[in-house]
Amino acid sequence: MTSDTISEDKDFDFNGIFPVCTDGFNWDKEAYRGEPDANKFTSLCSGFYIQESKGNRSTDFSKLCRVLALYLKYIGAKEEYVRKNCCKLFYYKLKKDIIDIFLKNEYPEANVCYQKMIDYRKNGLDIQISNICKDDFVNIDVDSCKIMENLFEIYNYINLFKSNSYQRTTQKMRDFMSCIKKLETHSDKYKNRLKEELDKIIKICVQYRNNWEGWHKSASDLLTESWIEKRRIYFNGEAAKTKSIHVQTQTLESTVFDSQASMSTDTGGETSTGINIGMVFITFSIFIMIIILYKYTPYFSFLKPRVRKIRRRLNKNNKNNLDLMYSFDVEYKNLIHDRYNMAYK
Repeated sequence: MTSDTISEDKDFDFNGIFPVCTDGFNWDKEAYRGEPDANKFTSLCSGFYIQESKGNRSTDFSKLCRVLALYLKYIGAKEEYVRKNCCKLFYYKLKKDIIDIFLKNEYPEANVCYQKMIDYRKNGLDIQISNICKDDFVNIDVDSCKIMENLFEIYNYINLFKSNSYQRTTQKMRDFMSCIKKLETHSDKYKNRLKEELDKIIKICVQYRNNWEGWHKSASDLLTESWIEKRRIYFNGEAAKTKSIHVQTQTLESTVFDSQASMSTDTGGETSTGINIGMVFITFSIFIMIIILYKYTPYFSFLKPRVRKIRRRLNKNNKNNLDLMYSFDVEYKNLIHDRYNMAYK
């Protein structure tokens, strides 16, 4: 086990949070809230801010605080193992939306801030912040916060595409794809866990490609197979590269085989001609190579004595052939001459 893997096991575990803990809940602080306790939580959060902070941003704080209060109530109905993961998301949002913006000096620790919110009471209100996540506190470091923010953005787009088809625009899709690609910028020690998250996200992307129709398809078509494969390769490493190359090779071999089969079927009568042309070409190529080797390299020098010997033998044979031809010509001329003499006499 590598040091990175060990470190990863000790760090914040964000698997199991998305999409279970985000589905069905509206995180928009400006959205209309029809829940019965929405207005009560707004008043409760406003009172808490006035009591604990010296700032003048009560309205902004109350909107974000109300969302978290409603979220705690929302996850109360979930099973315990799901709720534990959802509490991780709560602590992330508490740190990012409440502490870092409004209460960084007063309550920098998320568990301390949460306890203060639980304990707060306001006269005339029969409501309080739920303590459902009190025993499931997790410390979220800077790197983990960045990853959570990245994943939260991605699933925010997924929920947006799901709840409102008019948001399925090419620009929204480009922003969505940019968030997915951003996963590759995080520390390598989180690679294994991010791979699990990416696998879930890729499945959703494939569903978009297969299911979106009409004018939505221009957006889903941006999720090309090559783009998806690049995301997989980054997290799967060399294994995915090898698999990708293997698949491409098989495809190429299949294409070549099919082409050869087609050519064989279409040009059956020309097969022998093609073979003859090929043999001539190969013979000519070998001849050219021999000439090059002989003229420009020492590779053929060991054959020179044999070449001279063969040349002498050829010359001798040629001379004998010439003598034979000469004697034949002489005899032939003499024979003709004798015939002429006999005829003359």
